[in-house]
Amino acid sequence: MNDFNALRDIPILIGAFFVLTSAIGIVRFPDLYSRLHASSKLVTLGSAGIFLGAALSFQDSAAFTRLLAVLIFQFLTTPLTAYLIAQAAYLRGLPPHLPGGIDEWGALGRAEEIAQADREAVRAMQTEGQG
Repeated sequence: MNDFNALRDIPILIGAFFVLTSAIGIVRFPDLYSRLHASSKLVTLGSAGIFLGAALSFQDSAAFTRLLAVLIFQFLTTPLTAYLIAQAAYLRGLPPHLPGGIDEWGALGRAEEIAQADREAVRAMQTEGQG
């Protein structure tokens, strides 16, 4: 009845630990930015352990390759997605929880100004292209 395989089960347990701590962080952290940080860790580190353990349990090179490709895709896309969501929230004016901290960017709530500057830049480029 002892079905414990250290090579397979330890990565899954480590991934489950990251999922649990990330879930606690999502519930406990005070604002969107820190919750977003916790959720991105859940996706990258939690899924890395679980996928690695699953890939090792299959003992099939095709399954291992697919899971590795999914894992690499998640490592590449999850941080970028979290950054873009946080940037959009910041530019839309959602204030970060900064007790005693400094807003170094100083662009809180300036999404419309930045969008207007982008539109003007595109118009200027189009005008230069026609002339």
